[in-house]
Amino acid sequence: MKYILIAFVFLTSCVSNASKQLPTITTNEYEITRDSVRIETSNGTIFGILFRPVGIDKKMPAVLCLQGGGNVGLSNYLYEAEFFAKQGVVALVCDKSGSGLSKTKKSWRAQSFVDKTNEYYELFTWLSNKEYVNSNKVGVHGMSEGGRLALNMAIEFPEDIAFVNAVSGPIESYKKNHLYAIKHNFLSRNIDSVTVNEAVRLWDIYLEEVSLGNITSETIKKVNAFRKLHPEINYLPSNSTRLPQRPLSQDVHFTQEGKLDGITCPVLFQYGELDILVDPKKSITLIPDKPIFEIKNYKVTDHSMTLKNGDVHPNFILDKKTWIHGFLEL
Repeated sequence: MKYILIAFVFLTSCVSNASKQLPTITTNEYEITRDSVRIETSNGTIFGILFRPVGIDKKMPAVLCLQGGGNVGLSNYLYEAEFFAKQGVVALVCDKSGSGLSKTKKSWRAQSFVDKTNEYYELFTWLSNKEYVNSNKVGVHGMSEGGRLALNMAIEFPEDIAFVNAVSGPIESYKKNHLYAIKHNFLSRNIDSVTVNEAVRLWDIYLEEVSLGNITSETIKKVNAFRKLHPEINYLPSNSTRLPQRPLSQDVHFTQEGKLDGITCPVLFQYGELDILVDPKKSITLIPDKPIFEIKNYKVTDHSMTLKNGDVHPNFILDKKTWIHGFLEL
């Protein structure tokens, strides 16, 4: 099992904001408060941190900030929540189910994308019902997997979601995106293209069998033979016919392809041109041409919006500010 778990961690973890040089926004910012909250859901108690602007005497817009895939920790997702609050938007960011200070019956590791979408909607509803929040102006922000699920919330609950900011959010299915990430990881390590293509083909077969709930011994034999022949390839499927912990069978073909037309709120899509974890070019081609959709693709920037020198692209936060001030009365 260790090989698929290594691959999963690689593909879903995001770089900590604490390790980057982040742009500073100083104009017209509000002072903010930061409070710990515990939210009761159908799955148990979710721990979150709520950021509120100070000095606003009317009901405020709000945003639920979603983590990316894996579990790199809540602290990695505080920066943008703080940013929204400083712009006058109440922001909530939470530990995942079964992690950190959240005490739940089911862990995020056992939750399907549908489970997560429904749980996030419970958190969204809790936030919308706060007495100081304008329930007609509550949106969702998400990074990577969080971007995918922020979009899914807007698809599933179009009458409730007021806006979405999706960062490095894959539009393709989990399977297609996983194959893209595996391929580009191998190529970035200068492994020859013939070997890479064969490894990706094995992943394709394996993931398809996962989606069907039945991994054959024939496939495992092929994977093990390839592993023996190419020990330099360390991201390969498990050597067991048991279904992996992740991905869940029902998530393999989970996708937003062909569904974005159902979104009725403003969306800011932000991608990094050099992203090797999510295909920005393909994702952008799958986004319908709608006036309410704004797309930013930052040059020489990776999955975490980071330039080659380690700094976050300077327009990443500035574009958010311009966008959100453009349609919210802040």
